[in-house]
Amino acid sequence: MLFNSLHYLFFAPIVILVYFLVPSRFQKLWLLVTSLYFYAVFRVPFILLLIYSIAITYFCTLWMDRSESRFGKLFFLNIAIWGNLSLLYFFKYLDFSFTVWNTILGLVPCEPYYAYPSGILLPMGISFFTLQAIAYAVDVYHKKVKRAESLFQFGLFLSFFPQLVAGPIIRAQDMLHQFLDTYTFKKENLLPGIRQLAWGLFKKTFVADPIAAVIDPVFADPLHYGWFSLAVTGSLYIIQMYCDFSGYSDVAIGTGRIMGFHIPINFRQPFLSQTVSEFWRRWHISFSSWLKEYVYIFLGGNKKGISRTYINLFLTTFVSGIWHGADWNFVVWGFVHASLMVIERFAFSFERIKNYWDKIPSTIKVAYPFTIFGISMYFFRARPVEGIGNSVQVGWAMVSRMFSGVQGDFLPVPLSVLSTVFILMLGDYLMEKETPWAKKLFENRIWVYGISAILISICFILYSVTVSAPFLYFQF
Repeated sequence: MLFNSLHYLFFAPIVILVYFLVPSRFQKLWLLVTSLYFYAVFRVPFILLLIYSIAITYFCTLWMDRSESRFGKLFFLNIAIWGNLSLLYFFKYLDFSFTVWNTILGLVPCEPYYAYPSGILLPMGISFFTLQAIAYAVDVYHKKVKRAESLFQFGLFLSFFPQLVAGPIIRAQDMLHQFLDTYTFKKENLLPGIRQLAWGLFKKTFVADPIAAVIDPVFADPLHYGWFSLAVTGSLYIIQMYCDFSGYSDVAIGTGRIMGFHIPINFRQPFLSQTVSEFWRRWHISFSSWLKEYVYIFLGGNKKGISRTYINLFLTTFVSGIWHGADWNFVVWGFVHASLMVIERFAFSFERIKNYWDKIPSTIKVAYPFTIFGISMYFFRARPVEGIGNSVQVGWAMVSRMFSGVQGDFLPVPLSVLSTVFILMLGDYLMEKETPWAKKLFENRIWVYGISAILISICFILYSVTVSAPFLYFQF
């Protein structure tokens, strides 16, 4: 079920209303049933994959907890990890493995060893709930979190509908215990929840989707546009991606908050970052922290020498590129960001360079990660175009064309898009600002209810007559 749909705007109020009306002993059962229904709307058979992940992770951690030997604990931990990774590999990376095989051996269709794509559909949310399950198993092994008291509790933790399909990737210590509590309706949860939900719908419906309508023609036929139009396209695509993904997170956080659940924030003003490293600490925070905890530290972190630190940092960031998609353009994208992370860490290890960087005005420094991220996103967004080639060739064509200064068609950007981007930046700034006056601005104010109600109502009307594009991270 899409958040940006009429279906969800009926579904969420009904779920929340019944949740508060039923006896407390039935609240969690209601949430589990509705969460499974939420996932089944995409494709009913995919529920079996979610149930598989829940079952194998829960029972492996149960047996791991009961095992008295280190070998036994490690054995069941590995089953939990590889059981989830095999699920992710089969549905997301199997066809790409065939592509790699064909590319390395130079095979073409009809040759004896050519591997044909299986055509397997990618289940919604599989990249998210498998990582969440793995994190839980590892944390139980290291005794960072108490094992779930029941299969029911863990099943609800992994399938909780607000964050099931596109995150945030929630750590067990942040959320698991919340499914043991009993919640009643509280006014202090309603306003922040509605405000967050409405803000997320605004980002998706009024910023991300209109930007997509402007820039999609450029990605479909980039050779017809001049360098300036391509530069504008890259900048707008970053904003589209941010609004699309953070908008989903906002709706998830807001929906959970209304019911009394506190889902951790997933974005923190990433466009104010002054380095690429800082950008990744502010962008998709739940995934960045997952990589740090379960890949970087697992590889040894910074405790095995400088050279090993650089290798671990590179591999961790490179994994993020592969996670986002199974194609060569994501390999290139991951390689670019991995290289930048290593270069930054190396450069700032010199005190002279760091001191020089600190003297540069902040307004100039924030342009650096924004520009770098924007250029790399040409590869991230690129898809095969007839007459140019595969996704990597399309991405390279756009980057090289932008720096060539070549002239071409001009990309008109409507004033409405520029206006909503300005409102976005201002709103994000005010909502994230922790000064007393900014907090007071949004505290129990009738105008916040009014604007939120208007935004949700407009979205309700729009979704009843049009179809909003699926969230971009659904494909990852």
